[in-house]
Amino acid sequence: MAAKRRPRGTLVDPVQLGYPVERRNKDRFAAIARNANISAAALFDLLVENMPLDEHGNPLWLHDQLAAQDGELPIDSV
Repeated sequence: MAAKRRPRGTLVDPVQLGYPVERRNKDRFAAIARNANISAAALFDLLVENMPLDEHGNPLWLHDQLAAQDGELPIDSV
């Protein structure tokens, strides 16, 4: 079964995403969209429109992700 697409003509200001990403992430994103039976473009829009943000407009998980990449070690509370 083909992925469900948006109805034709429903995008107000369509643009192409034009930045490089890791191939494995692009492929994984496409697989997630396929599993959800929607297009990758529709999944992208849904994610952006529904992503939980903190009071600064950052994704809730971003701080933890960046701290892990910076090599920050967790502080023991004991």
